Order: sequence, then structure tokens, then C-alpha cells
Amino acid sequence: MKKSVRTAATAVLAAPLLAAVFAAPASVDEHDDLVTLTAVADGSDVTITITNGHDMNVDCTWTAVNAADDTADLEGEGTVRDEDVTLAFTETGVADGSYTVTWACDREGTEWGTEGENATALAPEFTIGTVAGTGSSASVTGVIGNLISLLPAGS
Repeated sequence: MKKSVRTAATAVLAAPLLAAVFAAPASVDEHDDLVTLTAVADGSDVTITITNGHDMNVDCTWTAVNAADDTADLEGEGTVRDEDVTLAFTETGVADGSYTVTWACDREGTEWGTEGENATALAPEFTIGTVAGTGSSASVTGVIGNLISLLPAGS
């Protein structure tokens, strides 16, 4: 009984928070989804792919930070040409850990990415290997903590 009440209470409390965090940013413009970044882990490798839906070249940078030591372990930069559509970076032998990828692309004053007041995307995350404390209760706690950290100051 206690477990079902606790589970129900967690769900009720988390629902509004999840809705607020996953809602589109307040500054959504029609160009926001033209440039995107994805991170896909496979074993100890990760592929970062930037997709350009813009009709011009865009210049991009990205950094993947390991949560365990808060260091920028992986990074890349390049130009995604309009005729190429995508630019992929594959990193091999990546150290175990949970990573968050921040990125920014721009073209003549138009910007996309996770940085700044007019961010157009949430920072993708990926995990390599087994990370200590990722059992089910630790995962829920970590997710809620990550979601709370995304809220603007004063919320």
C-alpha cells in the first residue's frame, strides 16, 4: 500500500514538472527545428550527427561533458553544407559515464542549439558503459534533478 501511494504521489508531482520542461521554449520561431543534433551511443562509441535543414551552410560546434568529472571530454566543430544535409562525428573508445552534449550552430546571425537565451533545443544525453547509481530509484531521482536544473532561475 505504501509503495503504491508513493508511486502515485511521485507521478502526480512529476507530471507538471515534466510538462514544463518538455514544452517548447518560449522563443520558438519557425526556423528552430531547421538545424538539429543527435547523439547515439553504441558500446564505447558515440556518433554525434548534426542535420542541416537550412538552405545555406551553417557553422557548428559541440561539446560532450562527462557528468562524473564535469570535463569536456569530447568536442568537435565543422560546417554543415546545405548540399550535404548532415555532418557526423564518431568518437571511439569513449570512457564510461553519463554525458550531456551542448551545441551551437549559426549562419549570419541566425542561431540554433542549446546555448543562450534563445536556445532552440534541449541538450541531448547519452551513457557509455555502466554508471554507478543508475538503478531504477537512482534513475528517477537523477531525471527529476536534471529536469529541475533546466528550469529558469526563480521558477
